[in-house]
Amino acid sequence: MKPRKALQWVFVIAVFVFLGRILWENWTQVREAPFTFRIFPLVLSTLVFAFSYLIQFWAWYLITLRVGIAISFRETLGSWFYSQMGKYLPGKIWLLLSRFYIYGSKGKSKEAVTLALYFETVTIIVAAGLLFLASLPFLRGGRFTDLRGVFPWMLLALAFAFLFLHPRVLQKVLNRILNSFHRTPLFLTVSYSDILLVLGICVLSWVVGGIGFYLFVDSLFPISSKHFLFLTGALAISSTLGLVALFAPSGLGVREGVLVYLLSSMMPSSVAVILSVLTRLWMTFIEMGMIGMVYLVDQLRRK
Repeated sequence: MKPRKALQWVFVIAVFVFLGRILWENWTQVREAPFTFRIFPLVLSTLVFAFSYLIQFWAWYLITLRVGIAISFRETLGSWFYSQMGKYLPGKIWLLLSRFYIYGSKGKSKEAVTLALYFETVTIIVAAGLLFLASLPFLRGGRFTDLRGVFPWMLLALAFAFLFLHPRVLQKVLNRILNSFHRTPLFLTVSYSDILLVLGICVLSWVVGGIGFYLFVDSLFPISSKHFLFLTGALAISSTLGLVALFAPSGLGVREGVLVYLLSSMMPSSVAVILSVLTRLWMTFIEMGMIGMVYLVDQLRRK
């Protein structure tokens, strides 16, 4: 095993050992916790969360239309969902490579595909950041507490993100990079309003996903609806940090650790550990189910 890959798994194992220790030391809290199992909210949460993936796919399809690399709707649907399997491999590069391969086989420009992937990634991250900032006042009864010092830095990071989403700034930055590699410069035809539209769709995707996440948590552990926005922000920021953590396959360990920290503000830490692990299994089940359904539809259409 290569040293880098070994370090990746050492990190993942260390995080889960730490979470296991929390669970072991606070097992009394688990036994006394009012766990439930309500099948209807669980099924509803799965359907709602699955719908959030379709909204995110819609954002990608709009991006390809604006950038000029759009392929048929059916092919776009398949390529987007199949590429999600790349998240489960270290480095996240496989998700990108699968898109490059599919769109390259259709004669689409690599530079334009790079631009589309950039738009998708940044809008997802900025949307998650916006929701997390909106959810902070709901943390621990409205007090920022431990995250108070992080708030100004997040605002600054989001301001820079909005700046680098502007087409003029983006075109200059990308063309300098392309020029250093002796590639043809890009002329962006996408407008700032188009980018903000995609950003709004990404926010909608996170909100719908947050509704599904709230229903999922509430089906297992009763929680007030007033915590909906905070749960949405917690899921968004933990998933995003898992996305940008290149060393962790599918954000394994990163998403769980952040989610446990945030959920612990409204429930016992041991319960938060259990829910974070169950959330991983639940989300993986939905992703694999969506990919399986797309594959099945593809096979039926071919027959």
